[in-house]
Amino acid sequence: MNASMKRKILKYVLYTVFLVTAFERCAYNDVNVTVDCSASDLAVVVESTKNTTGCKAINGEISVSATGGVAPYDFSINDGEYQTNSTFVDLGPGTFTVKVKDVNNCWRSMQVTIGADGSNLSATATSTPDNQCTTNNGTITVSATGGKGPYQYQIDSKGFSSSNSFSAVSDGIHAILIKDADECQTNLSVQVGRGVTGISFATVIKPILDTNCNLSGCHGTGTGSRDWTNFDNVKANATNIKQRTGNRSMPPGAPLPQSQIDQIACWVDDGAPNN
Repeated sequence: MNASMKRKILKYVLYTVFLVTAFERCAYNDVNVTVDCSASDLAVVVESTKNTTGCKAINGEISVSATGGVAPYDFSINDGEYQTNSTFVDLGPGTFTVKVKDVNNCWRSMQVTIGADGSNLSATATSTPDNQCTTNNGTITVSATGGKGPYQYQIDSKGFSSSNSFSAVSDGIHAILIKDADECQTNLSVQVGRGVTGISFATVIKPILDTNCNLSGCHGTGTGSRDWTNFDNVKANATNIKQRTGNRSMPPGAPLPQSQIDQIACWVDDGAPNN
């Protein structure tokens, strides 16, 4: 083999290595297609409940099942750890949020109440959404009836007080405990909604992407559906951008600061608007 042929073969090998390296670098930044859980027919169904034998007893039970979605299913109560068992035992009286999750990580929830024999203490609650990105401004107001007043109130195991209103509450599910003068208790699982935070794509999100992602060989101009200088491509991948920046697998190298990760998550949860 002459020297000219050897040089051609060497050039071919080096070029091939370059292409493979470039492909792997970009593949690292690819995002996966996710299931549209809003279209899922997954549902949680209450099979049976069992009241406690007294206002201080913790022998209540809730049994549920799941339909639709894609089996197998997992179940949780009041945002606790998921389990395969769909029956929850050793519960006190009150209202609980039971959630089912399928293999696609789609989930549905519903509230289930169990009472206490010998007590008519009960409560309801209203809430306003939390529409701040890095701080909390949701509220919960509780109304108690029955039992024997005066009542005391507690949120998320933070101690009882006479106030039935809670402020600076984050979005999500919160455990409210109500106690009457006879020490009988009931609880609520209250959902605080998430409001629109108004994080701007143009002034907040786009600069983050331009600095860390929209680079040559990754998501820069001319990379087709991977081109994140094109807003439509960013919106189509918004959920995965939130997921991968949140778990710090993207961008490669140094992860984003937590403040930018939070801003991306808020913008995506707002519906990824072109604002």
